[in-house]
Amino acid sequence: MLQVADAFDLPPALKLRKVYMPQLYPYLMAAARSGLALIWKIVLVVELLGGSNGVGFQLSTFFQFFDITSILAYTLAFATVVLLIETVLMRPLDQRLSRWRTA
Repeated sequence: MLQVADAFDLPPALKLRKVYMPQLYPYLMAAARSGLALIWKIVLVVELLGGSNGVGFQLSTFFQFFDITSILAYTLAFATVVLLIETVLMRPLDQRLSRWRTA
């Protein structure tokens, strides 16, 4: 593929967009998904340890009062938001970027 791009003397920007990036998209999407999961965990831990409001702070408060129902409700709501972001944003973007593979 790179040899064909060189043979047709493609400009570097077009070579990057048409040759290199399609090969990198799967790795970039995997890194984005992994980063998203890590960001949510970091947000919860930071709010849990030092925040005065937020989901992590609320979970800590409910844990101190042994309010299991509220802990499960907040956890379920938080997991729903994360799954919604994955379903609405990440999967369609991944399908759009990798549709060249199925064509």
